[in-house]
Amino acid sequence: MKRFVLSVFAYLILVFIIAVTWHVGLFNQQYLSFGMRKEPIFQLGILSMIIQGLISAYLFPKVAKENSPIYEGLKFGLIIAFFMGSYGVLAEAGKYDVGSVSSYICYEGAFFIIQYAIVGVVIGLIHGKKFKAN
Repeated sequence: MKRFVLSVFAYLILVFIIAVTWHVGLFNQQYLSFGMRKEPIFQLGILSMIIQGLISAYLFPKVAKENSPIYEGLKFGLIIAFFMGSYGVLAEAGKYDVGSVSSYICYEGAFFIIQYAIVGVVIGLIHGKKFKAN
């Protein structure tokens, strides 16, 4: 239970820092050109992160093997990045007028890969070599 709670909190803290830095800090003007709100509704983002953090913390020990925690975390993070990115990058670019579709895919695709690679590694390190619940 301790690793589960730590994983959820690590997810929330890291994703918040990475997402705000990426979308509101480093690439704010680019995302405004993609149609992002000038004042995002942070409560919806936080609720989304809580749901994702709970699911990620639950899934990781169920799918990780007894390999290196960094390797398993990175593998898990990249699987989640491509799963979540298939919607958050490709489907959204197909549904919404994001301006330059290729630019949106590059920026948001990079964001998903970087964010989930980092988060996956940290969750892997939290679980260490004892991946299986007990």
